[in-house]
Amino acid sequence: MKKLIVLLFILVTAFSLNAQTSQPLNAMSLNGATGIFVVPTARVAYSEDDMGFNVGYHTNLFKPGDNSAKVNHLLQVNFGFFRMLEVSGTFDIQPKNLGVSEPDDLIIGAKFQLPIGSMPIALGANFQALNFNDDTYDHTAFQIYAAITYRSDLFGWPADTTLVIGHTFRENVNHSNIDFGMGFDLIIFPSVAGNFVHFLMDFANFSYSNDPWGADASSRGVLNTGLRLDLSQIPSLNRFTFALDVFLVDAFDSSRSFGIGVCFGSRF
Repeated sequence: MKKLIVLLFILVTAFSLNAQTSQPLNAMSLNGATGIFVVPTARVAYSEDDMGFNVGYHTNLFKPGDNSAKVNHLLQVNFGFFRMLEVSGTFDIQPKNLGVSEPDDLIIGAKFQLPIGSMPIALGANFQALNFNDDTYDHTAFQIYAAITYRSDLFGWPADTTLVIGHTFRENVNHSNIDFGMGFDLIIFPSVAGNFVHFLMDFANFSYSNDPWGADASSRGVLNTGLRLDLSQIPSLNRFTFALDVFLVDAFDSSRSFGIGVCFGSRF
């Protein structure tokens, strides 16, 4: 895993910083925060506008050892305020597993983008109520993190690179592990498709929650990759946020799964 981290770090820091300018995409990560898949970016929702909101849905198809397909449902919402504050929420409806009769999770998050310089830096946190409606298996977790995102060019294509560092506090668990994640958002073929198609990849030793479905980082970390289509580039939709995700979850492990998602929103 250390070699993979070093390789990704070299890849995403090898690009120049004289980037093209484009409106940031207000799309959601799996836990509702503005971001890639499990890695939040340093941007908040509607960082170019005073206020706005998004609603989203993501799911990933996971195949356990018996090869029976099971699906979770992530229902998401986030709000951006004053170009620097974001609050988010996700309701994670998971299939019954490991004896948990009602394995539903609730994740509430907040992110503050510091008003310094042209390179976004943010501080964030989320509270996770896991299996909250099952008295036997319910527990909580609380994550804090700092994120930095910078714009670069790769062969003239605009790219965002994000680094995240933080810590997750788990109920009844004492540990000193540091959360670390890297994310990459590349607009591909901009001369042909404008800013329509984004290639996304993120890698982290944490997932969207401490009790994820599919994107499990507990053993060797998790790498997710896929495409995000920015439908707000269509002239009739440019007043809105409208993004579609197609992605591969935990791509390097046998538990890999296929995910899809949608995010829709509007500025106030």
